[in-house]
Amino acid sequence: MTIKNEKSNVDLLLRKALTSPEKPTPELIQKVKSQYVKEEPVLRKSTIRRSFSTVAAAAMALVIFATTAFAASYFLKPSDVANQLGDKTLSAAFDSPTAVNINQSITSGDYTFTLLGLVSGKDITDNPAYNSNGDILGDRTYTVVAIQKKDGSPMPTAQDENYPTFYVSPYIKGLKPWQVNAHTLNGGYIENVVDGVMYRIIDCDEVAMFADRGLYLGVNTGSFYNSEAFNYDENTGMLTADPDFDGASVVFDLPIDKSMANPEKAQTYLDEVLGEFITNAPIVNNSKSEVKAGTKHVMSYGEYKAWADKKLDEMKALVEQGKYSKSAMELDRRGFDSNLKDIKNGGTLTLIEHVDGSYETSISSPVEGYDVTVGDDGGIFIERD
Repeated sequence: MTIKNEKSNVDLLLRKALTSPEKPTPELIQKVKSQYVKEEPVLRKSTIRRSFSTVAAAAMALVIFATTAFAASYFLKPSDVANQLGDKTLSAAFDSPTAVNINQSITSGDYTFTLLGLVSGKDITDNPAYNSNGDILGDRTYTVVAIQKKDGSPMPTAQDENYPTFYVSPYIKGLKPWQVNAHTLNGGYIENVVDGVMYRIIDCDEVAMFADRGLYLGVNTGSFYNSEAFNYDENTGMLTADPDFDGASVVFDLPIDKSMANPEKAQTYLDEVLGEFITNAPIVNNSKSEVKAGTKHVMSYGEYKAWADKKLDEMKALVEQGKYSKSAMELDRRGFDSNLKDIKNGGTLTLIEHVDGSYETSISSPVEGYDVTVGDDGGIFIERD
């Protein structure tokens, strides 16, 4: 986004604010601040470890488009996406010989999803993830996906009221997708909107060791794996998108060279890391329940800390009842602490609480050198320090 466009968007918001007799809401102030972010706000979503959500099914055609030269030239390269998001080490990894460029597009529902590329490696990021003991998770796989509106209109950002949520996750052929997914693979993501296209980098524990089994990348609308969005064949282990899903649902094959497989390492990982998640329990299916958009809050440091403390108390009670693991609670706690640190450093936190008890957060930070304040008359002032 150019500075000219940023200024015109801010002017529009200011005109709306100044023509209203009411004082601006925190949400409006947040929108003004977000215009002064370098390019677009960099959003770091907390990992959500909750029960899966589902929605009712309805007829929806799934259309698959072949990869074209246009797709390869239209989008940012994976290395450029990483660079836009401030990760120079990951950008270099995407330009290395070990990276895989893909550029495959699938349209489902109201969106077109393009798998741009992936890379796996050890310590290939400037923003490492940590386990519950505080140790860096070094061996990781990073995948870049572009998301567009099918009608050509620009994708909204997390600050917009109509911001859509997507669950983007790797899956391993032969392992139940509701048990082994981005949540249990220590996954997370960071995203940005550039020229109306949403770019998301998904990271998780390195999955190349499972290359001999077969790997997928699935996307569905919503915040969790949704059993109604996919068809999983327990006999063959194959995962496919359900064309009758009432929403967007796509599945990509991840073309990772089978020579990168490490069956012994993979089995150790399954036994030691995923042991508590892989069971013979049936899929959790709440397909009859209604899923609503959720309630959005822009929170101060004190408000978010009080909310986080309450959540941790609830988690402790669940741990004592054997309904939640200590390791998952520790990961949640670290996420809360990271968000509090970002708020203290000037970031603005937006919390969305869903009716099923799940939640998600995003952080956006204004460019240094600007301050947004509200005058006594309700006017919004943008000042340079």
